[in-house]
Formats: sequence, structure tokens, C-alpha cells
Amino acid sequence: MVYGLSVVNNYGAVVISSEYKVMVFSERGTFRIISQYTDTEGYGAVAFIRPVLTQEPPQVFVRHVSGVHPSLGIYTTMLGGPGNWTGFRVTSAVRGNPNLQNYSMEYVSCKYADQPSPQLYGMEIRDSSGKIVFTSSDRVVRYSKFAKNWRRVQGNYVDAYHSDLPIDADDFICISAFDRGVSWFTNYAKYAGLTILEGGIQVLKMNCQFQQGDWYYQGVNGSCFGIPVCKFPSSRYYN
Repeated sequence: MVYGLSVVNNYGAVVISSEYKVMVFSERGTFRIISQYTDTEGYGAVAFIRPVLTQEPPQVFVRHVSGVHPSLGIYTTMLGGPGNWTGFRVTSAVRGNPNLQNYSMEYVSCKYADQPSPQLYGMEIRDSSGKIVFTSSDRVVRYSKFAKNWRRVQGNYVDAYHSDLPIDADDFICISAFDRGVSWFTNYAKYAGLTILEGGIQVLKMNCQFQQGDWYYQGVNGSCFGIPVCKFPSSRYYN
């Protein structure tokens, strides 16, 4: 860097910088996923306490708290748009259970630092254009682990990609990367979603409905798809 401040952790990674944006805590809360019928989708929605004003969409992490079903598959739709992200919606699906869906969930939303500090004292860091990239009142997101290696189980219409990553009871999984409208990796894929509960155990698995065709004809070119998993202890990350 030419000027400014750079903070490096014990592993040599830059965690705070006047040159790079920092992902910080925005808010936490709870919501429910419910269905009207046993054989249709369930829905849950959250309106943020304060809209996120960044051009980039916030990252949303969720944790399953309780529910009558032993499984849960979801995809996410972010609400609002660049400069005014207002919340998110979750669509869910389960199979093989005669009960209506009724899940209790906890969420944490994170964003790039973009607001002045509300404190009278402290530090503010701005980039070369004068935009805030970090303040001393921001709570930096600490990533616990990443799902980066996927074991593919091929199906007739849906492929499953198992992360085999142990998910603890207090882990939050990032779900905002999975939107039903996303053409996953290549144009031959149709819809994608996440399974975060299976057999009563918290898991992390991707599901991809695909079209017949020459999928991955060019290979993956060394690309790697990662999903972050974090812990957000309420003693540090609170509204």
C-alpha cells in the first residue's frame, strides 16, 4: 500500500486496511419459516432494522434453532437493491413429513463498513476516494471455517455436493449466495439451493437441478466455490 493503515493478524492476513473493504456485523434477529400446506414450499422473511446502503448486497448467515421437521432445504432472495438492501426472503422445501413447516431460525446480516462511527471518540479509516472503510465501533466478522471441497453425488435430475464440514450448534451458515434465479456456474444448470438440516443434524450441502447437456465441457479452470461458516457470540455481536 502507498499510504494509510494496514492491520495484519498472526497468520499474515490483512484484517483492517484503508485500501480494502472490511466485512462487519450489521444486525441479528430471529424469524420463522412456515408453510400453509404440507406439500408446498415454506416461506420466511426478514425486514432489516436499518437498510444496508452499500452497493454490494449484505451477507446473510442463518442458524437452525428448532422445528418439527428433521430436514430443511432453502434458497434465498435478497430484497431491495444496490444502495438500499431492505431484507431477505427464504423459500424452503421438505419431504416425507405430514406436518406443516414451522422452523425457528436465527440470522445475522453483515455488510461492508460504510457508516461513520456513532461514538464521540475513536477512529475512522477512509479510502483514497474519501469513503469510509472501517471505524473503531465496527465489529469485524471473524470467519470460523469455509466449505471449499465438495463431494459430488450424481442424481438423475439433481446433483448433490456434500461439504462434509462439521456444523456446530452455534454455527451460522452463509445463505445469501443461493438465489433461485442464479444460473449456477454454467448455463446448463437451472436452480440451486442449500440443505442445512438433514436427519435432525445440521449439515452443509448444495443441491443443483440441471438440464441435460454438455455441462462443464470446458472444465472448472481451477475455480473453487466457498461458503463461509461463522460463530456470532451475542456478547460481541448484538444490536
